[in-house]
Amino acid sequence: MPAAIKHFAIAVLLAALAAAPAYAEETAESGAGDTYSWEQPETAIAFTTRIEGRRIPDYLRDLMKNARMLRPDAEDGVPPPTTLAQLRRRAKEDESHLKEAMRSEAYYNGSVSASVRQGQGGAFEVVYLVTLGPRTMIRNFTMQYGEYPDGGPGLVESATELGLQPERAATAQRVIDFTQKAIAHLHNHGYPDAALDRRRVIVDLSASRADVTLFIAAGERYLFGPLLVENEGGRTYPDYVRQLAEIVPGTVYSRAQVDATADALRATGLFSGIDISPAQAEGGALPQRIELTEREARTVRLGVKWSTSEGAGVTGSWEHRNLLGRAEKLTLALSIAEIEQAATADFRKPDFLRPDQSLLAAIEIAHEDSEGYKEDRIKTGISLERVLNETWTGSLGVTFQLSETEDMNGRIGHRLFGVPVTLKYDTADDLLDPTGGLRALLQGTPYFGTSDETATAFTKLEGTASTYLTPAEDITFAFRGRYGMIAAGDTADVPGSTRFHAGGGGSVRGYGYQMAGPLDANDDPTGGRSVLEANAEARWRAFEDIGLVAFIDGGQAFENPVPSLSDPLLWGAGLGLRYYTPIGPVRADVAIPLNRRRGVDDAFQIYVSLGQAF
Repeated sequence: MPAAIKHFAIAVLLAALAAAPAYAEETAESGAGDTYSWEQPETAIAFTTRIEGRRIPDYLRDLMKNARMLRPDAEDGVPPPTTLAQLRRRAKEDESHLKEAMRSEAYYNGSVSASVRQGQGGAFEVVYLVTLGPRTMIRNFTMQYGEYPDGGPGLVESATELGLQPERAATAQRVIDFTQKAIAHLHNHGYPDAALDRRRVIVDLSASRADVTLFIAAGERYLFGPLLVENEGGRTYPDYVRQLAEIVPGTVYSRAQVDATADALRATGLFSGIDISPAQAEGGALPQRIELTEREARTVRLGVKWSTSEGAGVTGSWEHRNLLGRAEKLTLALSIAEIEQAATADFRKPDFLRPDQSLLAAIEIAHEDSEGYKEDRIKTGISLERVLNETWTGSLGVTFQLSETEDMNGRIGHRLFGVPVTLKYDTADDLLDPTGGLRALLQGTPYFGTSDETATAFTKLEGTASTYLTPAEDITFAFRGRYGMIAAGDTADVPGSTRFHAGGGGSVRGYGYQMAGPLDANDDPTGGRSVLEANAEARWRAFEDIGLVAFIDGGQAFENPVPSLSDPLLWGAGLGLRYYTPIGPVRADVAIPLNRRRGVDDAFQIYVSLGQAF
């Protein structure tokens, strides 16, 4: 191919790869000699525009439409033309703009011809006649390093090593993407100072092939040096910060590991500021300086809730997120409500014995006085929780509880050891207001000990799952299911708070607290040894802060370890209002029982709390 044509093709592609600055500069020059004004819009010529051509892909047609400077519906920028001469001149100017759009998508042999036509009624139409021509494919995409003419460790020589497939179009975006991949590869293989020096693109128009060469200044190759932790006024131990770091001194420098270290530190929730930067290099090693600013470690929370079946309640908690300097969390909470009063303490020590494992400890002292039973209990437990992967978490522990339950069976004391096993799956996108994903929880706990000073043993199994679908903006469908069983000889062998119950704001709305289940002669709930629930909600976020919900719930607790088909589920339905706040939605629901039992169920129930029902 003649040298002149090659030089022209190089200039064309380089203009496309740097389209933004060249485009802005050309526009400024073309309008320098004209005086436009929006003061007299009535003098503008009425016209339309149309792009005409064969087999133009929709995405390219849209790209060319956006590249036009001549638009009849323009609301800002250059005003519409006021004379036919202006219309024709600016239509011709648009030819280069559309060609740049075509070249950015690898149509280097294409052409654009603009013409102005006058139709019936005197209206003008600007027609851009587009001929695409063959698309230019990448023939070679190579890298050259001035400091390393013979190559070196971690240096890639071709974009095929970075995933470039053969016979791919030489679009501007693909060239830019693989340029960035090449630089990122060097940053992750020991070259923190690597940068693009220049890029050369040669287009062979006769063959519709392009050769791309990146000239890269790689810089010196480094290993990670020691970690220098600076945390002025903080209580977090430097050795704990180093334990969390993904950076390993002595290994090849990788910016990805630097970013992963920042993410790991951010995930602790301990720091409001994290900055990781290289210090002075020492003999081929690059120390990393980690500068931290700790956030306030203590938090006090207050909350309220109310429902027609449970009455009012208040909760308060105090939390310390860095108790001993290694992200240990201690939470002390107090809950006072008409039915239950409880004091709890929860302790979590992350990175216990291994990075993906936490030590959990908890104690609860509670008094409960519901329509079904009265209970005083002290419960404590300790467990190990391990993150299995991004979505699965498992735990294994041991619990001990002392409780005294008074119900229709009399006053019964329990002393029980438990071995809880839990498996969690979570892909939901938000804790309090999910719009997508799936949550599932499987729990199994064998208990053994004494019931009324008689040896007893039973096993409790429970599974819950909820999923969230958002088929259209601001509309979410939520579904939940729950099933559980207790393998026990008699319901009385199980403490009241350990039995299964249904009914209430987090269960089957429309029925009183624990009232969707077996009742005694006084119509008080007894709890059961099995439970089955199903819930469905349609959530519409009508405004930024306000949402509406329609829901239907069904479920029941059963006396026997297996749900009885002769006892149909109790169903409730209703409407709800959501007020969205930065900490989650405030929920207000009104529900009616669809299977209302005479003398047992009220005509409706109201629930107010924080967060979605599930």
